[in-house]
Amino acid sequence: MKTYRFDCRSTRRGFTQWAVAKEDGKEVKRIDRDVTQETVREFYERAGALLEAEGFVPEEHQYSL
Repeated sequence: MKTYRFDCRSTRRGFTQWAVAKEDGKEVKRIDRDVTQETVREFYERAGALLEAEGFVPEEHQYSL
């Protein structure tokens, strides 16, 4: 099954966010957010649309903005 999820981690320089796409439980793609260029909402919309166009669906308990 092709799924994706959003992750976030706090670092010394602030937050870093990314989307991970998995196929049959193995990571096949990662999309990082450029915090200086886009808002959280823009990132979720862009990454979600890109991954859904490739046939991925959100993992269980994932939300969208």
